[in-house]
Amino acid sequence: MSDIHSQEQIVSLKIPLSTENLREELNFYKELRAFFKEYAKPLDEIDFIIGNIEANISIFNQSGAIVIDADKILSQIEKHPYFKNPCAYPIRLITILKYLKGKGFNMNFKDIDIYVDKLIQKVEGVKKVGRGLYKKSK
Repeated sequence: MSDIHSQEQIVSLKIPLSTENLREELNFYKELRAFFKEYAKPLDEIDFIIGNIEANISIFNQSGAIVIDADKILSQIEKHPYFKNPCAYPIRLITILKYLKGKGFNMNFKDIDIYVDKLIQKVEGVKKVGRGLYKKSK
């Protein structure tokens, strides 16, 4: 009899990619790659997926389609006066969306408010205190 633990089994998945937000997909797979690396799993398939997404992003950039860049938006959110000098009152999501629009970001995307909400919560020290309300500790 062969030992069950000595045999290697391969699991194959078909994962459809969302073309609505390729940068978020790319960030997800890069985080997943870190877990694969941490647990000494093969990285070939994840690297293949990451390569395809990066190729698709370059195609979209060449065609003129706008792809949201989470890092640029997050850095701009951190530059908002409220986050530089927080006060006792919370800031509203709509205020941040208007600020981003004023800084030249296109806000005409489906569910942009949900996307920006997730980004705001990634800012260090920010706590969601209500629906569309955020407070940053000093």
